[in-house]
Amino acid sequence: MELIKNAHFDFLGKRKIAYIFSCAVIIWGMVVFGLRGKENFGVDFIGGDMLNIEFGETVSAAEIREDLKNLNIGYYSVQALGTEVREFIIKSAPGTSGRIIEFLEGEQAGTAGKSFTVKGESFVAASMSVSLRKRALYAFLAGIIGILLYLTMRFEFRFAVGATLAIFHDMLFVVAILTLTKKQIDASVIAALLTVAGYSVNDTVVIFDRIRENIRKTRSTDYAVIFNESINETLSRTILTALTTMFVVFLLFFVGGEALHVFSLVLLIGIGIGTYSSTFVASAVLIDWHKLSPHKFKV
Repeated sequence: MELIKNAHFDFLGKRKIAYIFSCAVIIWGMVVFGLRGKENFGVDFIGGDMLNIEFGETVSAAEIREDLKNLNIGYYSVQALGTEVREFIIKSAPGTSGRIIEFLEGEQAGTAGKSFTVKGESFVAASMSVSLRKRALYAFLAGIIGILLYLTMRFEFRFAVGATLAIFHDMLFVVAILTLTKKQIDASVIAALLTVAGYSVNDTVVIFDRIRENIRKTRSTDYAVIFNESINETLSRTILTALTTMFVVFLLFFVGGEALHVFSLVLLIGIGIGTYSSTFVASAVLIDWHKLSPHKFKV
């Protein structure tokens, strides 16, 4: 199925506009990220209070979240345990669990009148959070190195570098958007980012496969023309893949609840940016690299 037949868009001719757009968003986001400091991270990474409470009757997590909005305690998350929706884990900034208990016991809370017991109260130590941050970073770097080696063996080193730079572009772009929208990074965001990395490289590999086929068929060294043709030939497939994936993630975003809100938001942004980078960034990097240092691509 082809959504766009005989497409002849000059994607690579617009690569400088794409560079400017990407740099503007990423630099802006990284500056704000640096200014916000620890506010960028959730309890999983900077430490905080963890409260385990159980109500005597069914209570929705949405009710508790709505109550906590009025407390102005910064970051918090509410996770329901079990199937009866009575027990919850509340993670919040350091020193806020007492205020949460006091507020939920008061008459102003939406859960007023519903008795609860505190089953556990603990503190997620900062040292544990540093460890989590390092593990997340190591997992990401190991994945990137694996992708780089795989693409070097499947194509060649320049293709691998182009795809890897596109992945870094996607990660930084997503983090920049999260920062600018004041979302915090927690373990679920890291999981979503790794998913986005896999999606991005898959999209890029499809285009690179077509580029290699066309180089083999034409034996031409006018790589700008070949790359543009290859992107256009795979354009319908790229759009259909993105739309079908985003349809499912849209449903997750709107009906998945607060617990999956940021996770699905990262996927939505990442899929869109992954499609954009596969089209405008990965191939463009190879063309500009070729102009600086001419190279005959292997077939």
